[in-house]
Parts: sequence; structure tokens; C-alpha cells
Amino acid sequence: PHLLFRGGYELLEKKLMDEKRKTREQQAQFTENPSLYLDPPSLISRHMKWKMARTKRYGQMTSKAAKEISDKIVSN
Repeated sequence: PHLLFRGGYELLEKKLMDEKRKTREQQAQFTENPSLYLDPPSLISRHMKWKMARTKRYGQMTSKAAKEISDKIVSN
């Protein structure tokens, strides 16, 4: 089971991309490298979206099976 609501993976990806964009804008303010601000951020990887969809608000996974799979993904 995942914790995505009506928005599904599309809304999750949009939120993660917005966060990436914000951090890049903040980094660009402190450096004089315009490519940080002008270049679009890289896409969110599929395994990262899967992991985020099964992570609760306080960092716990939805189940033991999800935790085991997540650990395998991180170790590879």
C-alpha cells in the first residue's frame, strides 16, 4: 500500500520537483554560477518516488516488506 491520495505519483513528482527547484534557486543566490538557476533540475528517479510513496510523515515505512525492499534499493 502507498500513501498517495488523489494526486497519485504525478502530484508527488510535482512536489518533489518544486522542492528541487527551490533548493537550486537558494543555492544560486549564494553562488555566482548562473547554470544552477537556468538549467532545469534532473528528473526524480523511479525508485525514489516509490520509496517516498511508502514513507509516512515521520519517516517510517508503511510495512515491513516495504522497509526490506527500500533497504535493498539503498544498498544497490
